[in-house]
Amino acid sequence: MNSTAITKALTLAGFTAIAGLSTMIGPSAAHAAHADHDVYARAGVIYIHDGGREVRLTEDEVNSQPRLSPDGTTITYVHNNTVWVMAADGAGKHQVSDRTGTAPAWSPDSTTITYKARSCTGAQGTFRVGTVGGTTSEVLSPAACRDEAAPQMGYITDQPGQPSL
Repeated sequence: MNSTAITKALTLAGFTAIAGLSTMIGPSAAHAAHADHDVYARAGVIYIHDGGREVRLTEDEVNSQPRLSPDGTTITYVHNNTVWVMAADGAGKHQVSDRTGTAPAWSPDSTTITYKARSCTGAQGTFRVGTVGGTTSEVLSPAACRDEAAPQMGYITDQPGQPSL
């Protein structure tokens, strides 16, 4: 998918292209900023630069594409190929997507997240989900998939930093 198609897809979903464009174009561009906060991923770990200090927010090294919410309180990110959220201080990490996905982007009011995932056609689609988790993602595109169940690609229930049972 080229940058023009990405821009159009995000604009149709009600977002500006800047919200998620850098992570879709280049893997090393996982970066977001809000006022005096700077959120980024390095070597699979998410950090926030806050008040002149760097704070590690994730315990493991399977994270990427962090995005700070427009209100600056929450971060969405990709953890082990699924979309997660956490507070800006690293608390309350939990999965929100019900399938594997990439390129999370915030709604302007910080209440929902769109992301890219495999659609019912087998091609990339755009999905929307809330920040609480445990709900089915809403299909935004392609339109033909809105009434179809999307293929389940995976669902991770372990919390980062906690042992699996």
